[in-house]
Amino acid sequence: MMETTKALTGTRAALMAGAVAMAGAFAPSALDATELNLVFLANEEDQEYDAAQVFKNFVEARTGGEVTVNIFVGAQLCGSANECFESMRAGVVDLYTATAGGASAIYPPIQGMDIPYALTSDRVAELTLKDQEFTNFIRDQILESSNNDILLLAMTQTGGWRNFASKDRQIRTPEDVEGLRFRTIESEIQQRLVRSMGGSPTPIPWLEVYTALQTGVVDGTKNSISDIANMNFQEQLGHITLDGHAYMASMWFIGNNKFRSLTPEQQQVVLDGGALMSTIQFGMQPRKELDAYAKWLEAGGEIYAPTEEEMEQFRAHAGPIREWYLESFGDAGAEFLEAFEAAVARAEAQVDSDRASAMQ
Repeated sequence: MMETTKALTGTRAALMAGAVAMAGAFAPSALDATELNLVFLANEEDQEYDAAQVFKNFVEARTGGEVTVNIFVGAQLCGSANECFESMRAGVVDLYTATAGGASAIYPPIQGMDIPYALTSDRVAELTLKDQEFTNFIRDQILESSNNDILLLAMTQTGGWRNFASKDRQIRTPEDVEGLRFRTIESEIQQRLVRSMGGSPTPIPWLEVYTALQTGVVDGTKNSISDIANMNFQEQLGHITLDGHAYMASMWFIGNNKFRSLTPEQQQVVLDGGALMSTIQFGMQPRKELDAYAKWLEAGGEIYAPTEEEMEQFRAHAGPIREWYLESFGDAGAEFLEAFEAAVARAEAQVDSDRASAMQ
């Protein structure tokens, strides 16, 4: 019996070796393969890493190795949205993911996606960002504003909902923000939200936020629970309020010249791979939040869910910011907001229809 097992094992090994040899005979050489340099600035704990790995496997397998994907984590090829987009134009970076705030470097009106409380639920947010009409609109605007250099590959999310998180004071209503210094991104909309509630917005680079919390430079931050746990901010924060003032939309971009250099068959694979990345990131977020909330609670953090009456007080701060946006971005802002809000309305109608059908 043992001899038979050894014989079978040897046979399997021989067959596998033969298969590998045949695959090598038909696979294109490394010198012939088209390389795509994929960059994301987060770390390997973020869902971008999972999405990038799936994209790499999908593209390389579906093209038979004709297209290979090199993944660069963090600031290896570029360190900010501006730098990464310039690197894409230079052909150093081929794929890059950015939030709406980052994408505003090439298309400023896209900041309208950060108008507070514009999205009402996870289902509505996902359907909005996967809305094909809305995606096509943004793709056209990005191409035009980037002088045809950058192509939108897919819309997705990165981290879920931004919430108010503070060190010592529980935020129950907007009045509780008064006098506190909150770390924000370099976004006028995000800063205006804090300022309208009486707080002090304090832009700080992402990698310096932990120290800023630790030393008291800021009293809190506006991030998703996943981002908080990934960076161990729960060690410095004590309260999080689930106001969901912004949903962290994200986009994958590809250099348009590199994309057009691919064959039509390869382009289709890359587009399908981009759609798969979007699905992965949406799916990974709820699972990562489970671990993130567990870390938060283990560290002794408190979670507060505002009542509907309290949420109305938070939402009241959105109107003036929407008006400021329209005044600041003119016709281009009005055009974007019309497209965005139409996509939100379609998503809400679809969710309402599904609920009514199931609950009748």
